[in-house]
Amino acid sequence: MINKHCLKLNLCSLGDPSDPKTWSGTPYNIYSELLSRNQAGEPINAEAPYRLKQLLSGLSILFYGKVDLARQPIRRYMCALKALERTKRSTSLHTLHTGTLSLPFLVHPKSQFHYLFCDSTWNLWARYATNMESCPDRMVSLFESLEARAYSQMTHIFSISEYVKENLVAHYRVPSEKVTVVGTGLGAIKPFKGEKDYKDRKILFAAKGRFQDKGGELVIKAFQKALEKDSMLQLTVVGSEEAKKFSNYPNVTVLGFMPIQDLQDLFDSHSLFLMPALNEPWGLVYLEALACKMPIIGLQRNSFPEISGYGKYGFMIEEPSSELLANTLIEVFNKPERLKEMGEQGQAYCLNKFSWEKTVDLILQTIGERYVKKF
Repeated sequence: MINKHCLKLNLCSLGDPSDPKTWSGTPYNIYSELLSRNQAGEPINAEAPYRLKQLLSGLSILFYGKVDLARQPIRRYMCALKALERTKRSTSLHTLHTGTLSLPFLVHPKSQFHYLFCDSTWNLWARYATNMESCPDRMVSLFESLEARAYSQMTHIFSISEYVKENLVAHYRVPSEKVTVVGTGLGAIKPFKGEKDYKDRKILFAAKGRFQDKGGELVIKAFQKALEKDSMLQLTVVGSEEAKKFSNYPNVTVLGFMPIQDLQDLFDSHSLFLMPALNEPWGLVYLEALACKMPIIGLQRNSFPEISGYGKYGFMIEEPSSELLANTLIEVFNKPERLKEMGEQGQAYCLNKFSWEKTVDLILQTIGERYVKKF
């Protein structure tokens, strides 16, 4: 049998893992779950100190140009060195990294076990990112090689989706048995327990940043076309400062950053969630929408098919076309009973399948069975 109490798992991220604001709260949620089980090792912030960070950024610009500083080799290796030094001093041999920007190690650590919680790969990110035109080919190749080396150094990789696992195996040649799909839990939005009126035609788009990547401009174009055929449609855009230029558009309400309770009220009061993200590896916001009985609309790419139950709890658009999206908006509100059924079934599916408790269960079970000494 495995002594379950022998496993303490360090958690490493760029930023404090115990801070809810770090990386959309993912490290915090994992660390909190580990704490509740008394299986949390050290929370490791691998980010370089501010002055060193500025120096590294300057060196990176000098050697590589001003392209995605977080991915530049000098900064990554320094952050990896900090992470490695911290793990060497830890009483636990096991460390889970919540991203590759503090990897790879210059020298592979001995007698330690390093794992990766992987939400995307560079190959997948580069495939759909809207800013890739500014990234020279040599930098794309350099970032690719750094990612490949980071994956090869990991004892095991925990991917958030089958989509990411398939890319790790097919593109980066990671052995399938070294990748386990663990999903995620939800974000800060709580499940909605009341009844919804799916005849109200209230659509919600929410994104804290990367407005274009999240499909924000596509949403605005499609909504204006749909509005020509159905003047009762209403769109609320929340969280993005980039969207304020659309404030005067008819039937569009643009809101900036909001306190969590105000955001909760929007999720509770709207009947359809729309985010046709051009580049979104996962999207906790989709899960939050499902938990609030909102069917979801997204592109048939990345992990959206998995999250939507392959169209059972949402609508997949084959390509980023404003015409297709507008037609979908018209169609879905013509069948409010179908929306209601999808909303209720989607909530049940989401709450049953996705939780941080289940994610951490799978991580600890895999590590315990394969990499912790058995007694």
